[in-house]
Amino acid sequence: MIVVGLDPGLAALGYGFIDVQGKRLALIAHGVLHTKKSADLGVGRDLVLRVGELAAAFAALLDHHRPSAAGIEEFRFYGKAVTSSLQVANVVGMLRESLRARGIAVAEYSAQDIKRAVTGNSNADKVQVQNMVRVHLGLKKPPTPEHAADALAAAITHASRLPLTHLTGAIQ
Repeated sequence: MIVVGLDPGLAALGYGFIDVQGKRLALIAHGVLHTKKSADLGVGRDLVLRVGELAAAFAALLDHHRPSAAGIEEFRFYGKAVTSSLQVANVVGMLRESLRARGIAVAEYSAQDIKRAVTGNSNADKVQVQNMVRVHLGLKKPPTPEHAADALAAAITHASRLPLTHLTGAIQ
């Protein structure tokens, strides 16, 4: 089974694809999709174009790797940075719809749940997460950049919960 993990963002969208064979996990691909703000466009138009760029690139990744499940870092809004929160919410909506349209089950996990699943510590820092992703996937070096490592951590978290979600039907 191929699982995609996602770390949503408008400027940098992390992704990671892993192959899950029982308890064995193997890296397929990881990286970051980038967009840049257009100074000559209004905020709304810029957002539409950038989310569209991400959607096209993400669709190509899905078509190439053909995952059957997805784990995404949950988006939480705490009342600060309203503009950037709305931008990320648009990206999350695009990701959900892209996955839904292809019949790919998606589950969302908080950053703390992902850290706990990968490192055993819900307060782990980025370096600890990267090092444990390396261990889980049997890599020689920790994956970079951070957004890609976070996406792989989301995929690992989802893979670790697949037996439970299939038994209970708990996938969203």
